[in-house]
Amino acid sequence: MIQKTVLDDLHTPLGGRMVDFSGWWLPISYAGVLAEHQSCRTSAAVFDTGHMGLFHIAGKDAAEWFSHIGTQDAPRQSIGRCRYGFLLNEEGGVLDDTVLVRLGAEDFVLVVNAGTADTDFAWIEARLQAPVQLENLSRAGWGKVDVQGPLSYGVLAPLCAPELGGLQYFTGIRTRCMDADCIITRTGYTGELGFEVLAPGATIRALFQQLVADDRVSPAGLGARDSLRLEMSYPLYGHELSTAFNPIEAGLGAFATDSHSYIGATALAEIRAAGPKRHLVAFTLDSRRKPAPGDAITVDGRTVGEVTSGTFLPSLACGGGLGYVDPSLASAGTELRVVCERGELVAHVKDKPLYASGTCRQKLNP
Repeated sequence: MIQKTVLDDLHTPLGGRMVDFSGWWLPISYAGVLAEHQSCRTSAAVFDTGHMGLFHIAGKDAAEWFSHIGTQDAPRQSIGRCRYGFLLNEEGGVLDDTVLVRLGAEDFVLVVNAGTADTDFAWIEARLQAPVQLENLSRAGWGKVDVQGPLSYGVLAPLCAPELGGLQYFTGIRTRCMDADCIITRTGYTGELGFEVLAPGATIRALFQQLVADDRVSPAGLGARDSLRLEMSYPLYGHELSTAFNPIEAGLGAFATDSHSYIGATALAEIRAAGPKRHLVAFTLDSRRKPAPGDAITVDGRTVGEVTSGTFLPSLACGGGLGYVDPSLASAGTELRVVCERGELVAHVKDKPLYASGTCRQKLNP
């Protein structure tokens, strides 16, 4: 049965083209992917991300307990900080990539992907140890919207408590928005300044309606989210990450260190020692054509890897994406070929991110 977010009925009147995404009914675009992408890069865009899983973890020893479950070293994570990390299996394969928000001494929210939310919750719950408490906020009627773009602070600030102005990159707080309690983080996946508002459904609906009434804000869908994240070379679970891949191959070993013991840590130590068998690279094409997941990557007619994600990159005016290749071919400048339905396209490995002019780390001036 397809699932719907708390904003479901608001999308179609705005021109939203709805699709099934990981079992959720979500807008792929409104005015068009290129227009929404540009709005996010130059002004502000709002995304319905209510499909993502939101788990509240609290109670005595919650930090220490989670440090044995996920790669984030929760006891060393400062209150108010967000950390990217993983849930891994014993072999080091990625069950999911997550963001852990520390709101208090023993008060956390874990943000997980939509397609894995139910299995993530069951996996965590099976390892739960009293007196730690686990609640699925997504199933309790909460929603989430992401306001992204260089004007996002100016748009959101009048609707929120003054604490919003104190948020730095990868921080989060309990605060108020639309005169209601909520959680706001500043992480993002677009490369631009942005905020994520997590709250019960009524608050999210009121906020979304207020935002789309602002001429500076465009509603944006999955299409723009994908082109924006690919310009930033950010992985997407089910494409660059899965149980078939590990964080070291994905170039994300810094988010799965050996600072503490967690599920999968022993396997990652062995992979580090032996060296990964493949590397995730970012590439651009000498063409405006779009590569597709599954396209072969070749050198001199020999298959050396596979595209995991690809699209047209509006800010760079060319096609590009991500893919795994032999480690010997992972250096920036390496020339490759991407084999598409209509022939071979010349590609070049690039440093990450592909787009380096984002505003995500800018200081706020409240």
